Amino acid sequence: MFCSQETCANSSAGALRTPDKLQQAALPIVSADECKEHWGSNVTDVMICAGASGISSCMGDSGGPLVCQKDGVWILAGIGSWDSSLCSTSTPAVYSRVTAHMCWVQQILEAN
Repeated sequence: MFCSQETCANSSAGALRTPDKLQQAALPIVSADECKEHWGSNVTDVMICAGASGISSCMGDSGGPLVCQKDGVWILAGIGSWDSSLCSTSTPAVYSRVTAHMCWVQQILEAN
């Protein structure tokens, strides 16, 4: 499955300036086992990993959306959490799994 990461970060580590236009990349979802090969026990079931196939997110992308298309509808699947400090395109980025936090989101919405 490929999903999309919208990003405003530099296109490479050490880039001198950020792009003028919002960037978007198609990222493959990475299995938890494969992700743990890179990040070990830091990866838990409330996380989704994506990238590592020649493209990934980079510093500055934290908080950005990971959206996946299902039946023609884009769904927010993850929120950028952390990635390689070197902007490695062979290391998956880690996203907070939105569905794991839906009870908390609903509580906040109801309170406001």
